[in-house]
Amino acid sequence: MESEIPISSSELEVKKNGNGVEAFRQLYNETADVLHFYAPDKDLRTERTGIHGRLEIYLNNSLLGYDNFNFEKENQRNTFAGHIFKSRQAQALSPVYDRESLQTDLTTFTFDAYDVKITHGIQSDLVYGDPTRELSEFIKKYVVKGGGTIINALPKQGKSYISMAMAVSVDAGLSRLWDVQQGNALYINLERSASSMIRRLGGVNTALGLDYERPLRFMNVRGRSLLEIIENVKRQIETHDIQLIVVDSISRAGMGSLIEDRPAMKITDELNGLVEETDKSWIGIAHRAWSNEHVFGSVHFLAACDVMIDLEKSYNTTTREMGVKLTVSGENDLGPSNPEIIGVQFDAMGVTAMRKATIEDFPDLDDKEADLKDQIVGWLRNKPPQEIKNIASALDKPYGTIRTTIKRHQYDKNSKPKGIFIELQGKFANRTYQFEEV
Repeated sequence: MESEIPISSSELEVKKNGNGVEAFRQLYNETADVLHFYAPDKDLRTERTGIHGRLEIYLNNSLLGYDNFNFEKENQRNTFAGHIFKSRQAQALSPVYDRESLQTDLTTFTFDAYDVKITHGIQSDLVYGDPTRELSEFIKKYVVKGGGTIINALPKQGKSYISMAMAVSVDAGLSRLWDVQQGNALYINLERSASSMIRRLGGVNTALGLDYERPLRFMNVRGRSLLEIIENVKRQIETHDIQLIVVDSISRAGMGSLIEDRPAMKITDELNGLVEETDKSWIGIAHRAWSNEHVFGSVHFLAACDVMIDLEKSYNTTTREMGVKLTVSGENDLGPSNPEIIGVQFDAMGVTAMRKATIEDFPDLDDKEADLKDQIVGWLRNKPPQEIKNIASALDKPYGTIRTTIKRHQYDKNSKPKGIFIELQGKFANRTYQFEEV
């Protein structure tokens, strides 16, 4: 009878390798088989009950099995070993490497894995400053390479049109509206139907002077959460060399209330993780509440993004255009910039044209009118209810400007509880308004 060939008597050596922790067991049998133990970093974690992780075991690059369990529980390790030895490939090793041998190696590996991850994982570096290092951008003033941008506004202010125009511009390398650098773009649609995205993309392409059929890569996952699809997103980025990721919207990220700090940090951590230490970038669309307070709640959104863009829209009834003003309200490293206005035209089918516009095209968006609300309040104070035409005449302002400002700050117990202008008696243009502290 042929004598058994012993396995290596040395203890399993657990090492850090790339994005995980691994160890190899060389078997000294006739086929020189090799067992490979591997635990991905992202799954190695401490929990209340101990260290948990995903463990994969391969035989000569062929997967024998995997599981995600508590590394500190002997019964879970032994159960996993039993599962592995149910396979024919593992049973064939039993003359030189039996279940008990595997349990011994699992004990060593699971005992060392987390410490190896921490000891040889993230390290500190001695960094030398270089003020001449250039800051690169996919869209000048708005999208920094290696960072994130949040576009926020009230609903129906043009966020999706502006964001899609940015995605198409970068994907096509088109500097019609903004100064851009080309990069493959991915638009993640969490809110709308796929057919509406096809129609909208055709309109945006046309508005930018491109063939309306020009394709843009989409993930149409309406009703799904960002957290649910994040691994799919990573695969798409790798497969298609995606450089710019647009998420419409982070308000549907599915990680909890956006006014709380923990979900805000989780969302921005996931997004920043997609572009970390690369030249890739992300844009996230966020909805403000009807109170129009700054973006969707937690201050951690502003802290974690590199650029915060506020949008505000107005209409030019003469040209029948919508004007969307882009104001950078927060940024890292870029320095202050002046607001810009994009003019957007529509027909019955949707958007048809987009252009750089000026404040003369949309005077309601002039920052000089920012104190108009206070002027109206001051004039109305201690007066009976007034019609808009009287307010406009007294303040020497256009009727439409006064009406827009009042409507923007009009009290409504359901949608705008912090509004200050109360609509009283009268119909249509004869309605009267009064200022009231609410």
